[in-house]
Amino acid sequence: MGAQMSGLVRQVRAQPKADQLDHALEILRAFLDPLPEFYDRLADRGLHMSASDARILNLLDRRRGAFVDPEALLAAAMGARPVETWPDVGTIPTRISALRGILRRARLPVQIVSWRGVGYRLEAPCGFSFQDRAR
Repeated sequence: MGAQMSGLVRQVRAQPKADQLDHALEILRAFLDPLPEFYDRLADRGLHMSASDARILNLLDRRRGAFVDPEALLAAAMGARPVETWPDVGTIPTRISALRGILRRARLPVQIVSWRGVGYRLEAPCGFSFQDRAR
């Protein structure tokens, strides 16, 4: 098992026993979900990014207010690619930096916050949704 997968396994096992299956399914949904509506809403807002970065943003948005660890973000970014082809989890800070730039240039009221050793969290005002059509 690769380092990326062992990180995900540790993350699932760190959850209370009763929540482990739900947590594992959430991770699985994050990288298998094709997200066509989410992609459409990003495009409606003029946000242009790779599909893998859109999957990262979607996971952060779905877990808004909670920190998401880099291993889960990498799994989301890689989608259905074979694990052995995944880059090192160390690529996540670069992807987050690019996403921050995209969001800042679009002047959206959202922010990606980092906590060293923990992960990343999306913060947005109550009522903001990427799913709403841009006006």
